[in-house]
Amino acid sequence: MDSPVWVPESEAAKLLAIKNSTIRTMRRDGRLTPGDHYIFATGTAGGPVVYRIDAIRKTLAERTIAAVKGKDSRRKDELERRLELIETYSEEDHLKKEEE
Repeated sequence: MDSPVWVPESEAAKLLAIKNSTIRTMRRDGRLTPGDHYIFATGTAGGPVVYRIDAIRKTLAERTIAAVKGKDSRRKDELERRLELIETYSEEDHLKKEEE
């Protein structure tokens, strides 16, 4: 089994096609988890941070799928709501009202 490959922040950002500041933000706001997605290279807080690209890509793919499914579900709900608001009239009822 291959051991995970850990890369420095600048390389990780380049491989993920994002800015260095974005990967730092993802780490700070909890989207990336310590030990799985990143580690301190020296083992101490404040040391250089290295990232595991394969784990980050897997998590981003899972979150993308969940986000798209959620968006599709919201779209479906909105379409159903709009369809319920559409009023339909039979031709007979409409003609009767015009004659009156």
